[in-house]
Amino acid sequence: MMLMVIHAGTMTENLATPHRDGLATSILAPRPPARVRVWVLVVSIVLSFAAGWVVAPRVSAVPGLLPATTQTPSETPEPEVDDQDDSGFVRVATRDLDDLGDDLDDMEITLDEDGFWRLLTNSVELNFNVSQLLGHEAPASIEDDWSAGIDQLEDDIDAIEEGITSSSTTKVRDGLADARDTLEGLRGVVSRVD
Repeated sequence: MMLMVIHAGTMTENLATPHRDGLATSILAPRPPARVRVWVLVVSIVLSFAAGWVVAPRVSAVPGLLPATTQTPSETPEPEVDDQDDSGFVRVATRDLDDLGDDLDDMEITLDEDGFWRLLTNSVELNFNVSQLLGHEAPASIEDDWSAGIDQLEDDIDAIEEGITSSSTTKVRDGLADARDTLEGLRGVVSRVD
């Protein structure tokens, strides 16, 4: 019954209605809650992205739509030109060779101080230096000499480690001297890069 009275009150002209007070008529219409509009916006964005993901592979698979990049067998490939800038190799190789030299210096200091445990950590650092040097791709002009030098450096470090495990200071010092010679040889190889 109460609903009928309220409904009947809105149907008759009443001086207290908002329309009569000078308010816009749009205020009388019920407005959808803001979260419904946001929800509709979010759903439409998600559906748009989903449609793009579904359609994109199909569009790229259509022949003739995208330019073909295949080479025909009758074409002869152009000879590769070495246009690589080798200054990056020189920079990182020189840096890593300097680090190796510092670690060799540390090992000699450790020998002078009779620090066995520190010798073990120094040998780990030397192996890390070699792994860094192995990671650099040398330019073609020095590739053979670079890899031969790295192989020799690995042998020198193996000799150092043998001296450490046998507690022979003489063997460690001989291995360090050989590693320094190899290090200087590698510096010479790097200096030949144009």
